[in-house]
Amino acid sequence: MFFNVAHRSIRLAPQYPKGAFQSLFVSPLRSSIHQRYHQLYSTQPPPPSTNYIPTDPKSRVVVVTGTSTGFGAGIVNDLQKLGTYTIYATCSSYETLKFYKDKKSTRLRPVKVDVTKQEDVTRLRIQIEAECPQGVYCVVNNAGINAGGYFDMTTEETFERLMNVNYMGLIRITKALVPSLRVYAKSRHTLSEGKDLPPARLITISSIAGRINSIGLGPYSASKHAAESIMDTLRVELSPWEIDVSMIEPGYAKTPIITKAISALEQEWEQADEQVRQMYGGKFIETVIRDQRSIYETAMPAEWTVTATVNAVHKKDGAKKPRVMVDFKLARWFLLILERLPEGMTDRLYRTGMKRAGYWPANPFLFNKDTEDK
Repeated sequence: MFFNVAHRSIRLAPQYPKGAFQSLFVSPLRSSIHQRYHQLYSTQPPPPSTNYIPTDPKSRVVVVTGTSTGFGAGIVNDLQKLGTYTIYATCSSYETLKFYKDKKSTRLRPVKVDVTKQEDVTRLRIQIEAECPQGVYCVVNNAGINAGGYFDMTTEETFERLMNVNYMGLIRITKALVPSLRVYAKSRHTLSEGKDLPPARLITISSIAGRINSIGLGPYSASKHAAESIMDTLRVELSPWEIDVSMIEPGYAKTPIITKAISALEQEWEQADEQVRQMYGGKFIETVIRDQRSIYETAMPAEWTVTATVNAVHKKDGAKKPRVMVDFKLARWFLLILERLPEGMTDRLYRTGMKRAGYWPANPFLFNKDTEDK
């Protein structure tokens, strides 16, 4: 910019807009330093890539949630051995994510997903819709936790956490992926070879705790009852799209979810209100934890549930049954009988069992010695 003053031309410095120096020099430099620091020192992995890799259109897609340990890890392993599916394995830990990625299989696609976070579930949906134009053949809702125990010792936060994972997590995943199930279901009527395709299916790993109300498992049972209720509803609501809805109901199995539940029970007892501890007594919790550990040692193998789930995925009519109970034969018979008994009789059986097993509070009314002597 020039001005003529007394016949002299004076050049002034150009007038940049406010903030131009910041945007032109400081911000890029700061961003570059931040990125380099992240590369060198950050322990967190980089944000997920948006470079989507389309799947083979002829490949049937299966989504399995909660695959870090237990049933989920076994299901992914057995499905991968079949070699006929593209598997999206959601997991909550970076270690599991790396473990699956190190397999370098084009048919195994691990995704970091926390089912309690809607943004994670939405990211999964976007990725699947971008990579799977043929839709999703099967969704296996397996993600779940076991926590809490007796009502007096279980906090409201534990109740909320159980429902957030075991029920709302299932709702988030199902809401996100039902549209992709419908895409696959439609292809059975639009493709020339569609009539040979098996029906789409929605499978949920529930529990026998979703059918009965076991003493000391109230919070967990409540979340599984809720899960079974919505699946019973969806079995009918999704029938116009020919989507099979089925539940796998395992009994006690040797998985980390049980050992974690025992640890949570011990922790809740330690944090319980002093009045609660006085009512129940130390012997009560010792007996409960001892028996829980004993049950774990005699529990059925986790492979039984894995096999039942893989059969539900792989067999032609594998998900036609509304419920598949997985347990020892005697336990299954006992459960079926228990379901058919009048509630009054069931309650008496439970109360009798509690007293004989030592699960009865030591001093329910907090009587002192003087009161008891009277």
